[in-house]
Amino acid sequence: MKKILVVGLILTTQIFVGCGENSAEKNPPPKKVEKVFDLSKAKDGTYTAESSRDEKLGKSILTLTIRDKKITDAKFSGYDLFGNEKGEDYGSLTGKDSADYKKAQVAVKAIKNYPAQLLETQDLYKVDAISGASISYGQFVETAEKILTDATE
Repeated sequence: MKKILVVGLILTTQIFVGCGENSAEKNPPPKKVEKVFDLSKAKDGTYTAESSRDEKLGKSILTLTIRDKKITDAKFSGYDLFGNEKGEDYGSLTGKDSADYKKAQVAVKAIKNYPAQLLETQDLYKVDAISGASISYGQFVETAEKILTDATE
């Protein structure tokens, strides 16, 4: 008898909980805000910005040249913790056949790819992040936003 009473209590509780207000309806998720990379107020010039330093992977530096409200040149470089530019040897401490090296080289390729995408799209927020290079992507976005702020002040 006790078992039936306990099961009945559990079922009754579940029914009442199920009839409650839907929290998604009460608190809808925030709308996605579309960011705009607006060059319409940018002054001509060459601008350079340095990213914050990642404790394990170093920092990055972006240089953009802006002419007539368009990005005409973009150079992005990544630097390891020792200040060495990330290149063909980046990540090779454990050997060029290691998983660490292969992952590090994904970032090196992305570092070359991000400025090319920016030149093509002229919009930072249309540059695609590359899987395996999210820290480099974050540093790229950070430095480009700093430059846009400098160029429009």
